Amino acid sequence: MPSDWRILLNGKGDELMYERHLVVTSGFSFAELKTRSLIDTRARAANGSPEFSKLIREGLPESLPSDA
Repeated sequence: MPSDWRILLNGKGDELMYERHLVVTSGFSFAELKTRSLIDTRARAANGSPEFSKLIREGLPESLPSDA
């Protein structure tokens, strides 16, 4: 990976990964993807649920298959 100043500054890695297509975006803008990725409210609502992992990911892009 080429050098980039965002590697050194905490809080900018997500933007760098988005620009380099290292995260699944499903066509969302960076701002929309970041907003959708905030899971605090969903995590509180799903607390204790056996489907916690599934519930906190609702509305997010699906992961790429491991062989992609």
